[in-house]
Formats: sequence, structure tokens, C-alpha cells
Amino acid sequence: MVFLCIAMTHPFPPQISKATRKLLIGTLPPENVKFYFSNSSNTRLWDILRSIRESREQICSGSNTLSDMQKIEILDSLKVGISDIIYGYERDDITSTKDEDIEPREYRDLLQLAADNNINELLFVYQSAYKWFLHSLEKTEPVRLKRIKTRCIIGPIGPQKEIEFRGKRIKCTLLPSPLNRGREGETLEFKIAFYRKYILGE
Repeated sequence: MVFLCIAMTHPFPPQISKATRKLLIGTLPPENVKFYFSNSSNTRLWDILRSIRESREQICSGSNTLSDMQKIEILDSLKVGISDIIYGYERDDITSTKDEDIEPREYRDLLQLAADNNINELLFVYQSAYKWFLHSLEKTEPVRLKRIKTRCIIGPIGPQKEIEFRGKRIKCTLLPSPLNRGREGETLEFKIAFYRKYILGE
């Protein structure tokens, strides 16, 4: 089966308010979704954020079905925003949700976005998002994920580096994937604790 690649741009603007101090970074939403991270109950980001906001020890469920406004209220209360590293792109298969099927054409300038909005930390929720971000710093043409696997070094989850940009130091931290599945030992309870630590600074 042959799929036609069509050049597209990211459907959502960065979700940032005046209170935003940290920015959650993903890759690119699937097509035909209404908001960031809202396509599947297997993506637990909204459950994690809602649990942190409500000071729950156990993760709640079904938060991906909250309204856009409810999600924005959660973000604002935690002083976090959301954006993605990919801005212009093509897909091999329009129905695919895999990062490997993305042909990036333009990266979003996350450092400029942070500097313009008084954001001091970028929190990457996927390794692929962080890899693309590191590649964007090289100021070369965007490339597919498989072409940068050996071109950047990513440590274990947690703080990765600080970048000096226009007189400002911006921290970069890799968080555990918000998907139900994860690496060995990364239970949902572990993920809540990790996200709470780096979102609230506890």
C-alpha cells in the first residue's frame, strides 16, 4: 500500500500562560485530535497531571476526556505549559501514531519559546522528543528519528543539561514516558512521583 505524503504543520499553538514556568515537550499529536495528549486512554499524561494537582497518591483515570478548558486549568494551576518539538512535517501514513513515521520538515524553536515566555525548564516526556530537540540545536535540516539515534547522548531519566540562551539558563529534563507501558520498574506510581518532583520542585 502506498501513502501520499502531504506537508502539514502542527495543529495547536503552544499552550502557555503568563504563569507558565515549565514546559512539557512531546513530539507531534496524531491527526484529527482536539488537544494535546487527548487521543487515547493509554496516554496517561492528563491522569498524572490531574493526580498531582489534586494531591493524589494513586493515579486517577479517564482524564484524557476532560474538556480543553479543564486541561488548561490543570496546566495553569501547576504553572506548566505544553508544546511539541515538531512543527512542520509529513507522515508516511496519515493514520499512524508512531514517531518513526514522521518526516520532520521544521522544528519548533523551543529555546526562543522559553526565552519569550519566562520559562526556565523544558520537561521532555518522550526520548524521541529530546533527541529531536538535541538535533534542532545543530541548526541543520530536520531528519527522521532513526537517523539521530547514534548522534546524541541521552542519560537516564532526570536532569540532562542546562543551556545558556540569550543570558538565560534553561534546564532540560527527561521524564518517564506517560504511556501505560514503560521501561522495567516504571510503574504509574513511579511516574507520578517523578513528575511531581520536577513539576512542583519537591
